[in-house]
This record gives sequence, structure tokens and C-alpha cells, in this order.
Amino acid sequence: MFSAMGQAELAGLLRACLVRDFQARSQVFRPGQPAESFYVILAGRVKISKTSAAGDEQILHLYGPGQTFGEAAMWAGSDYPAGAETLSDATLLVVRRAALRSLLKKDPDLALAMLAGLAAKLREFNQLIAQLSLRDVPARLAEVLLKISAGTGFDSFDLPQSKRQLASQIGTVPETLSRALQKLKAAKWIAVQGANITILDKGALENLVR
Repeated sequence: MFSAMGQAELAGLLRACLVRDFQARSQVFRPGQPAESFYVILAGRVKISKTSAAGDEQILHLYGPGQTFGEAAMWAGSDYPAGAETLSDATLLVVRRAALRSLLKKDPDLALAMLAGLAAKLREFNQLIAQLSLRDVPARLAEVLLKISAGTGFDSFDLPQSKRQLASQIGTVPETLSRALQKLKAAKWIAVQGANITILDKGALENLVR
């Protein structure tokens, strides 16, 4: 989002930002709270989620270092539509709307670079909608496992979230997630040992996702 900035502009923006430390399971913001800022994760992990009237949680995204959240609501001048909670101790850079507006008045071309960042966020949500509406639970699970593997660079990895959180992320309940894990395990596409997953047949998982 800020790749179009020169060093002087970036330094000016950072001087107007705040760095905040959060303990694990801290609320960064709640749904309905005025969106005055967006956040860059410097360290730790953050969960973006919504809770239904019945109390069921839907995890929309899990973000880690270098990723941003909250920018679309901030630019719209609206409230945050979902809540953000830290999954671990975290350090966040708080980028305030007032600071960005001041910077854009000096450099209007910067808005184009920020639009590209917002377009990337829209693609993420479109992918989430497609995942939840067009694929069954084993296929949704396979897609998440492939993404984690790609992010870590290894076929064997520990899940970065609890299985309950993983179930919520793919729009299901823990019991159905367990059955999906067993299905992939029985097919010898993955191996499961506690929170550790080993992908044994990446091609089969990719075919399931298609």
C-alpha cells in the first residue's frame, strides 16, 4: 500500500503513527466501533471475526506480521463491520485517517497506490465467499492447509490456530472439521498428529480445491 512513498514521505507518516503493544486475546476493535485508524501488524497474529445473534463465530481472516487490516472501513468513514482480536502478544502500528489525509493532500498520486491495496483486500473477500458457497468442507480444509504450507515453505507444519478456530474459519463446526481431517487422512493425502499436519499428496489436495 505504501510502496509509492519516498523515504521522506514514509518517515513523515511514521512520525504521525502510534505503536501499540497488545497482550494475547486483547480486543483491538469491536464491530460497530468508529473506524478512525487501520493497523499494520509488526509482530504477532490477529483474528478478524463476526459473531451471529446465536453466538456463533465466523472467522473472516487470520493475519500475521507485515499484513494490514481495517483500512476499508477507515477510508469509508464508517464503523468496523467485524471485530479484531489478538491471538498472541502483538505489536501493531496504528495508522490514523487524519495523518493519511494530510499526506494525500501533499501527494495525491499516493491514492492510486492505496487503491491497489484495497483492491487486494476485495479479492480476499471474494475468495472467501467463493470458498464458503461453492466448496464442501474437505475442499475448504484442503485449501487452507495448502495456503499454510505455502506460507511456511514446508509440507509439515503446526496449525497456527486451534482446531475450533480453524473450523470457524472454514465455516463449519469442530465435529465436521474432525470428519474432514479423517477423510483426508484416510485417503493418505495428509498425516495428522495433534496440531501437526503433514501433506503427503499435494496434487490430490490441489485437485480437491479445483
